[in-house]
Amino acid sequence: MRKVFDLRSFLIVLALTAGVLMLPLPPGLTVEGQRALALFVFTGSILALEPAPLPIGALMVPICQIALGIDTAGGAFAPFGQPVLFLILGSLFLAEALRKHGLTRRMALHTIVLSRGRFGPLLFGLMFGTGMLSMWVLNTATAAVLIPVAITIAQRVQPQERAGRALEVLILGIAMSASIGGMGTIMGSGENAIASGLLDQVEPFGFLDWMRFGVPVVLMLLPLSWFLLQRALPVGRVMIDTEPAANELERLGSLKGPERELVAVLAVSVVLWIAGSALEGFLNLPETLLSSAVVAIGAVALLSIDEVIDWNDLKGVNWGVFFVIGAGLTLGDALDKTGASLWFAEMLAPTLEGLPYGVVLLALGLAGFTLTQFMNNVTLGAILAPVLVTLGEASGIDPARLVIPTIMSVALAFMLPGASARMTLVAVTGAVHRKHMMRAGLVVGLPSALVVLGFFYLMSWLGWI
Repeated sequence: MRKVFDLRSFLIVLALTAGVLMLPLPPGLTVEGQRALALFVFTGSILALEPAPLPIGALMVPICQIALGIDTAGGAFAPFGQPVLFLILGSLFLAEALRKHGLTRRMALHTIVLSRGRFGPLLFGLMFGTGMLSMWVLNTATAAVLIPVAITIAQRVQPQERAGRALEVLILGIAMSASIGGMGTIMGSGENAIASGLLDQVEPFGFLDWMRFGVPVVLMLLPLSWFLLQRALPVGRVMIDTEPAANELERLGSLKGPERELVAVLAVSVVLWIAGSALEGFLNLPETLLSSAVVAIGAVALLSIDEVIDWNDLKGVNWGVFFVIGAGLTLGDALDKTGASLWFAEMLAPTLEGLPYGVVLLALGLAGFTLTQFMNNVTLGAILAPVLVTLGEASGIDPARLVIPTIMSVALAFMLPGASARMTLVAVTGAVHRKHMMRAGLVVGLPSALVVLGFFYLMSWLGWI
């Protein structure tokens, strides 16, 4: 059983942080900037080594900022109030509402019946449904409610001796498609939220700005990952008994009142997330009244008023991702206001000068893809995003051209249990062999990363980013 607090790891975190503070002050860097670099090391090490549970480690980042004299408590905790955090919080609440009323299970049952017992179409249906859902509900929450469905399906596989391999593929397919679908919107994953929040500080950057790149990437990667996963872990010819799913759907009947309301609220929320800013101007509404965060929290409030969900449903959500995103935004704010991020970017900018964008894109994307296999993807996003934003500014490259493709490459964390919360869920089931996870993660992940980089190179060539 994992310890709640690991003193040895925490001492390593403190030693690394103190080591940065004791180094000679580099030319061009202020004392405050050096302290911000120490905070950078503290954040990366405490989130990577996890001497304390991840949410607690994340909350220690603003405390460290205050202790280093970078800012007061008001300034250090201010990024935790950014709207993007409340968008993620609303997403977590909506995921819990979908789980409570069984809408995700109902979706999976329809997929089973429509597949007519054929494994390939069933896998594609589950992966496509998971991907589409995780665009609007946080990817980890989506995977958590659908993985148990895969376990149920595997019990109906014939011949039964192939059920183990079928279960591996189903679970991996759900986890991978949740990660891929989460690339589509700001609210789909924690690293997207951090990156978009930091980009918005440079110039206005909203929900649609991310979607115009994220949605095409999702639509390309879902069928590609479905195809590659079956080549990485062949299942052979199997059939699934669809009769139990059909019987359960018949027992459930049509959508009940709370279910219909939940679907309606989610549908209206999606429309407002996409078109909210345009409607504000058209209807002459107060600015940001229909912003994505306000819409998300408003949707949850409406469902609560109508007693579709209550606080007992909501208090069990995964608050950890909320705090990790806040820590990432806090770090970015500290690096920016002390000048540390600019100093670091100016050190790296000369290496980018004269290099074609394709070379820069390939180097950053492959580095992000490689690192994310060994470090939690949200943690890595929290570390990379602020540096890439300032690096883009210092080198004369639009920060979005560096940040978005790199963060999407970071999302392809499929090879190890610690790479993402989705892969941790896969490992916890005990159904997937470690070597199979690594093989499938590489076979699916690397080509997917290359597709992402190729897409952004094409967008650059066309002048669309």
